[in-house]
Amino acid sequence: MKLLQGVRLRILDLVIFAAAAILVAAVSFAVLRQQQGTLYVQISGEGGEWMAPLDQEAEYQVPGPIGITLVHIHDGTAAIEESPCPNQLCVASGSISQANQWVACLPNKVFVRITGGGGSVEAGLDAAAY
Repeated sequence: MKLLQGVRLRILDLVIFAAAAILVAAVSFAVLRQQQGTLYVQISGEGGEWMAPLDQEAEYQVPGPIGITLVHIHDGTAAIEESPCPNQLCVASGSISQANQWVACLPNKVFVRITGGGGSVEAGLDAAAY
């Protein structure tokens, strides 16, 4: 602790330190508040990328190398309704509705995931993420 010997903190030093701590806390809360809110569906495919709010009804025909994949957004969920892939695992996987969930049609190279929302990291963890 010889390094700190002889260093004296003055009242202005404490004021500057407190102001910096308050500023860091305020910016952190603002960023966290901004992350909470609307969830979005992000759809990636060979024909491009689409983004849509999860709370609005929509239907997307996403082109891929083996045909058209139909992505349906309905009642706060997103799902792959139809796809030209042979095993139909993407259709059978059902709908997604929470941040960081995803569903994909690998043979047709279509990826659907939910982004936004914020919240705690632990809320999105499950046994697969461990």
